[in-house]
Amino acid sequence: MSMFRHRDLLFCSSFLLLWGFSSTLWADEQANAGEPSATVGDADLQKESLQDLHTRLMDLNRKTPEGNTREEMFGNYRKIQEEMLEVARVLYDKAIKGDDAKELNFAAIALRAQFMAQGNLAKLLSLGGEQPSAAPFEKLASEGMELFRASQVAKDDFQTAGEAVQVTVQSMMAFGQLDGSDAIAKLTPFLEEVSQDSRPQIAAIGKQLLLQSQLQLTPSSGPEDVARVVGLLKKEFADRAIKVQDVQTVEDVLSQIEQLGQTSAAVQLSKFFAQKFAASDQPQIKELAPRLEGAARRLELPGHQMELSGTFLDGSSLDWASYRGKVVLVDFWATWCRPCREEFPNVIKNYEKYHDQGFDVIGVNLDDEKSTVEAFLQKEKLPWKTLFSDQPGQTGFNNPLARRYGISGIPTVILVDREGKVISLNARGPELGRLLAEQFDGKQGGS
Repeated sequence: MSMFRHRDLLFCSSFLLLWGFSSTLWADEQANAGEPSATVGDADLQKESLQDLHTRLMDLNRKTPEGNTREEMFGNYRKIQEEMLEVARVLYDKAIKGDDAKELNFAAIALRAQFMAQGNLAKLLSLGGEQPSAAPFEKLASEGMELFRASQVAKDDFQTAGEAVQVTVQSMMAFGQLDGSDAIAKLTPFLEEVSQDSRPQIAAIGKQLLLQSQLQLTPSSGPEDVARVVGLLKKEFADRAIKVQDVQTVEDVLSQIEQLGQTSAAVQLSKFFAQKFAASDQPQIKELAPRLEGAARRLELPGHQMELSGTFLDGSSLDWASYRGKVVLVDFWATWCRPCREEFPNVIKNYEKYHDQGFDVIGVNLDDEKSTVEAFLQKEKLPWKTLFSDQPGQTGFNNPLARRYGISGIPTVILVDREGKVISLNARGPELGRLLAEQFDGKQGGS
């Protein structure tokens, strides 16, 4: 388990995850469907049985779009999605009227199918430059709430209830994104209802999602919003242990706060949860504590000395003291990281401009295989040296330097001045040129 690996995707709602109830209904049905059955005729859908409608839905889901051109394939794909949506709607309407768990299971499958088809159709519209309608997703959210309440009759039907909650939340979030309305405010009463469900497993999901709704931050959130979230988290976990389902919530909030530039709050919260994680009796949680400690250590680097050690790819040891008097960019990267590779031309441009004046780069590679890095560098011929750890258990994000500084999202680039003190934790793109211009040209701006 690693933390914050996709920091460029921050502020995507963590509501799209639902612990204990992932989207298994639909996936399991596909896995167990076997070979496609014979195509059902054009009989009136309303007259078909639940099983026949379900079979038709599975057949449609396995269909491959046909066509000789991109446009033909897209058109065929659209027709498949529209037909899936029609069949799923009928299946849902017929199944929701039932009063046993088996029929509600069909309703859950139909609800998930509707969400998938509606989402695919919305993507097609977006690709064509059209604005998808928000209304279908609002209707899906309403149906999800309806299914959840129906599942309360069959008290042991946890899977249907979980699927209903998940589709409700996903649909309402999609509605909010398309409509511009506050999806969280619309969801809160429903999540409060779920959190009070008589089934402990379902109530726990509701409480988790309700907490997440209160912790949501956006790119426009200010210090007061961050302070409120920090306070809520500290209060929530003051007297209770961290559970596995809490980890993603903590990771998301810490990442968002860091991206908002609220460093003091991020450090404070990282240290708080480092202690909570370290005290856990669950190994998978306990092992994350050093990373949180490292994240706090990294965030406190600006204005302070950065310690570096390790072995270069050629087998020589880093003499960090020999870099004193230079401005150094410490670049944590991997060959599989596209943003890392896309940043190299910018670093090379600045390296060529300022290297003779005392600018250098130290790469810290986080691949697992040394041969992969060597092959990449033989082709790309980066002009600086790269640190690499190939010791057992110390490759990738378990690299000692990555663990020391809580690196779990790359690229992470740290700029160090001539005295070995950190200038910036995000010296990428134009910011690198601006900072180097200050260091070497004594002026604001840069290339």
